[in-house]
Amino acid sequence: MHFILGTAGHIDHGKSSLIQALTGINPDRLPEEQKRGVTIELGFAHLQIGGHEIGVVDVPGHADFVNNMVCGVSTLDMVVFVVAADDGWMPQSEEHLHILSYLGIKNIIIALTKVDICDDVEFSIEMIKEELQGSSLEECPIIPVSSHTGEGLDLLKETVSELAKTIKHDVKGRFPKLYVDRIFSPQGVGTVATGTLAGSELSVGDSLLCYPLMQKTSVRHIQMHNSNSKTASPGSRVGINLSDLSISQRGKEGITRGCTIAPEGMILSKTIDVQIHRMNRSIPGQTATRRPLKNTESVIFHHGTARIKARVILIEGTQLKPGETIYAQLRLEDAAAVCIGDHFIIRDGAQQGTLGGGTVLNALSEPRKFRNSDRAEALKNRQESLTNCRSLMLDELTQQGFLDTRAPIINSPYNRSALNSAVSKLTQEKKAIQKGDYLFEKSWWSNAISTAEKIITDYHKQYPDITSLNLEEFRASLRKEKLATELSGVIEETLLKGEYMKKDQGIYHKLHDLVLPEELLPLQNKIISELEQAKLNPPILVEFLDTPEKLQVMNFLIKNNTVIQLSPKAVLLTSEYNELQAHVIKFLQKQGQATTSEIRQALGLTRKVLIPLLELIDNQKITVRNGDFRVLHETYLK
Repeated sequence: MHFILGTAGHIDHGKSSLIQALTGINPDRLPEEQKRGVTIELGFAHLQIGGHEIGVVDVPGHADFVNNMVCGVSTLDMVVFVVAADDGWMPQSEEHLHILSYLGIKNIIIALTKVDICDDVEFSIEMIKEELQGSSLEECPIIPVSSHTGEGLDLLKETVSELAKTIKHDVKGRFPKLYVDRIFSPQGVGTVATGTLAGSELSVGDSLLCYPLMQKTSVRHIQMHNSNSKTASPGSRVGINLSDLSISQRGKEGITRGCTIAPEGMILSKTIDVQIHRMNRSIPGQTATRRPLKNTESVIFHHGTARIKARVILIEGTQLKPGETIYAQLRLEDAAAVCIGDHFIIRDGAQQGTLGGGTVLNALSEPRKFRNSDRAEALKNRQESLTNCRSLMLDELTQQGFLDTRAPIINSPYNRSALNSAVSKLTQEKKAIQKGDYLFEKSWWSNAISTAEKIITDYHKQYPDITSLNLEEFRASLRKEKLATELSGVIEETLLKGEYMKKDQGIYHKLHDLVLPEELLPLQNKIISELEQAKLNPPILVEFLDTPEKLQVMNFLIKNNTVIQLSPKAVLLTSEYNELQAHVIKFLQKQGQATTSEIRQALGLTRKVLIPLLELIDNQKITVRNGDFRVLHETYLK
């Protein structure tokens, strides 16, 4: 198994010396660090204990380098918290305690260092226990050690090994993610990024994306613990050789610390909903930890190995005091690839103090209407749904009403397989309905269909003389009811499988009967009477339909088959048309074939009526043109 162990603690308490004593590797690699005897940057080593491969991250303890320390501890499995026996609990000890607590790191061992120069070790232990009362470190084991004499090192290794046995990486259904903490370019190799691999396994050849650059890359080579490998295991220190990525330089954008390497699919966000907690413990020398955090205050958002300026919007009230927890929104100055469930730290704008930390609840949020009770309730439900993919999807479904199964939860920590499995579970449990590519919450879907049906029913009531509602108008009405455009196809398909039909780019209920508005009934009777009197010499339509009401009535008569429209200029009562059609059939049955002129003489029609009449009969496949003649379609031949 692979694990990451990190250090924490005040400057000069012996973190780097302890790592060197445990691993034989000096984590202070920079000349300036070795010259000053102060850890400035992250240091790395590795250790094999009890069959476990343990990557080691040594972090700076000096107050000036806390930003670097946060980069190193964001993905730790366990921590050796170093406190010097001769110095005791110090300001950076307290700040590191805050940071580890905010990041949710619980597997911690306290190493009481420099016991070889301490006169009363037991007293030092008692003092540390007193400092830790009420904190997340209260129950942690305290092991006295000396990097100089080797005292306690075996016990420390044994304790690390036993603790490692209890740690399980929650990798099922997760996608691989590497927060980049170091970049370099060996000659002839290209760009190499290092970090702690979280999520699932990474392999040579994998196609990835560098966030927030949004540049595609792939894994050329992998190295773990100074050895080449085809794959990298989650929970291990990894160096990956990446193709097509250049290192950031002045005036040239490129990969740098703070970037995230992961598969495609995440969307960069500048607005995230979070829960923020502040410990009720002050950090000596940091006034920021004692004062209230104000609404709209500017802070530094630490996420993974990135740090970004942000503004805090509290969901209620004007301030967050130490010891309090609240839902809030962080509006980032620069976009970041943030996942639901990620931990973060916030420090004051001057980067002089750690203010709090918490969990990301919504990775892609909207600034509008954040400060209200509905959003607070939604965030409370989200917080309770972070335990697994299914519960998270159910919460998302409850809040949104529907999800696109091709990308159901954007910026979730879960991979495609886990998301598909959650969709199947929710449908099997009948907590959701799947229609095509979409998953619907049951009551939401029922309301959506009821809304769609009401739109059509209301249209039929308003326009009883019109056969169907135009589909484009129908879709526009759905949008007005806040039913997304992409759902119109699924809604239409569902309606058409039930009591609705589609005709001429319109949709209507099967039982819809065309009815003319009552106030137009007299006009309808008058038009029918005039057409009856005109018989085979119908009026010129442009002159006849000289009002909107007459046009409405005529359209109704055509749709309900009372009138047949021969052409844009000519109409006949359907009864007249049927008689003429019968005469044509009888005449051609007797003659076999006839010209247009012969048919006109037989029926006594004007060309204004005859020509469109014959063309309509042709279209209805009653007659067939054969040169200058017309003959009956084979269907009507005896």
